[in-house]
Amino acid sequence: MKRHYAPRPWALAILLIAPIPALAAEEPALRVKLEDPAPAEKNRFGMSYKMSFNITAEFRNVGNIGTPGAGRGRGPATGGGIDRFYDDGYNRVDSSGNRDGLTWFWGYENAGQIVGDTLAMHSTSVAPISSKTIDGDPQSGLELTYGRELGRLEKHNAGWGLEAALGWTYIDIADDRPLAGGVRTITDTYDLGGVIPPPAPYNGTFQGPGPLIDDAPARAIVSSARGAVVTGERHFEADLFAFRLGPYIDCPIDENWMFSISAGPAVGIVDGEFRFRQTVKTDTGRRFQSGSGSETDIVFGGYLSGTIHWAINEQWGLFIGGHYTALTSYEVKAGEQKAEIRFARVASATFGVTFSF
Repeated sequence: MKRHYAPRPWALAILLIAPIPALAAEEPALRVKLEDPAPAEKNRFGMSYKMSFNITAEFRNVGNIGTPGAGRGRGPATGGGIDRFYDDGYNRVDSSGNRDGLTWFWGYENAGQIVGDTLAMHSTSVAPISSKTIDGDPQSGLELTYGRELGRLEKHNAGWGLEAALGWTYIDIADDRPLAGGVRTITDTYDLGGVIPPPAPYNGTFQGPGPLIDDAPARAIVSSARGAVVTGERHFEADLFAFRLGPYIDCPIDENWMFSISAGPAVGIVDGEFRFRQTVKTDTGRRFQSGSGSETDIVFGGYLSGTIHWAINEQWGLFIGGHYTALTSYEVKAGEQKAEIRFARVASATFGVTFSF
């Protein structure tokens, strides 16, 4: 009978331990190599649409250019040998040089100007009128930004650096409200010396001859707080190119959301045009006037901004922000009339996209 022997325990141990020295002497078949973490993006470009509010305008000296009598009736209140123009006539130096203080170079428009042995001529000007502050909210524009991270606050996991922005805003403000104001009327009375004037309207000539009247007036001035009404439109258009530069800090909210704040100085170039088309009505008549003027000037101040970023991926993102900007005022004239544009309390909202690398 054939016997079977069970394997000894020590034999099994030898079989299990024997391969270990050989394995220890060989290089591992597979090694796992850990990669260095990718460097954080330090540059960030942004492009956004911008809406601006609280850009206001005030139009001053309205009705003070080309109004009835503006620039007329001026000169000394007494004395002869002077060209004087009025709303309803003129008294000028004739070809004789107003010999003996008399002139035939005169004219008038209506019979009511003759009072006894005198002829009255009138020049009415409108006292400077200012419109109330008006705005054209919102004003639209674009803005490009560039931020460079310069360091990090490891304790708060926040990055900081410098941000620069170049923006363009188109400004369009119009005012067509009727405006009322006072008038100043000059009445110059000339002695006829017994001359019976030709029927109105009458226009004498430089060469003459013609009826001779006195060339030195007696003047009276009457001012009234009312009497003028200005209707029409005043319009201001401009391109505002603004540059701002300041430090920023990024405060992460979670893996996708981040809040940024920035502040610093700002400067802008305003290239604007002011024009008006209006009618001025007074007791002495109605006149149409129009004009325009342009000016390019620099405004400066500062800004404060806050922005919320949402990361689409490691490079692209979207953002929404708000800016508060305070800049100096800008003025442009059209003759004596003037438009003053104020940028002292401009609030802006931005919506855009960013690219980081």
